[in-house]
Amino acid sequence: MAPQPMDTAPKVENVPLLLYCPEQDGWHTGICFGGVWFAHIDTSISLEPSHWMYLPEEPQDTVE
Repeated sequence: MAPQPMDTAPKVENVPLLLYCPEQDGWHTGICFGGVWFAHIDTSISLEPSHWMYLPEEPQDTVE
């Protein structure tokens, strides 16, 4: 999936997304709470994203 404009982002609270924040120098994981985007790692940091993507899937362990 390619980056999408923020007006199309799902605003489900506490579901992390990958957010592109040009004013914060790049990609961050973030969550929406009360219509505001916050850094997933530290919710005291608000983000100003321009684009979003779903997080990539976890890699599958391969045991041989």
